[in-house]
Amino acid sequence: MKKTWLLFASLTLAISMLAACNSTNKSKENEDETDTQVESGETTGEETSEENVEEPTTSENRDSEKTLTYSVNKEVKEATAKLTESKEQNYSLYKLDGFTLTGEEPNKDSLYLDDNPAVFMRVETISKDDASLEIIAKNMHETMTSVSINKEPIEIGADKLPKGEGVLNPSGYQTTFELGTVSGFVFEQGNLIVRLTIFDQKSVNQTDAFLKMGETIAAKK
Repeated sequence: MKKTWLLFASLTLAISMLAACNSTNKSKENEDETDTQVESGETTGEETSEENVEEPTTSENRDSEKTLTYSVNKEVKEATAKLTESKEQNYSLYKLDGFTLTGEEPNKDSLYLDDNPAVFMRVETISKDDASLEIIAKNMHETMTSVSINKEPIEIGADKLPKGEGVLNPSGYQTTFELGTVSGFVFEQGNLIVRLTIFDQKSVNQTDAFLKMGETIAAKK
């Protein structure tokens, strides 16, 4: 019965996330027109400098390996992670040894601990063209509330939110059970909205390792 809460959480999250995938936002349709005003030789009061335009991180401009620092049971660890591409979605991440990334269902991957597959992180990426951060974050909060069962999930403090390169506007919630925790995170990375859901057990405690890998998510191209 140790995995009962994990199975329940998985089913609840799967249903809720499907609703998030179908949500769209049209509010950004006119944003791409802002930087297209310099056509002739005229000079405007504002100049667009390419030096100020930050290129989104992609697999094409990343090294094949990266050192990740994370903690397990308050012990700080450092290990080499390898750049790994999702076969189902348009992203790559740096994956630590001892974990496996696999397609779980359309538009969802599972990054699980090899020694205990019940400990895993569900990875979902959504294009900003298809949904808004506000909608995905709201849905994540609603999902965590339903998983918490008769109690409010705890909002995760800024010091424990994703902080990787290119990560913007992160938010997160966590709920605790007798056997472990379920943590949900949402953030922006380039043109992607990233949603992570981590299922951990207190005896394993790999939440920070999962989060450090999740922070490295970036579009393939």
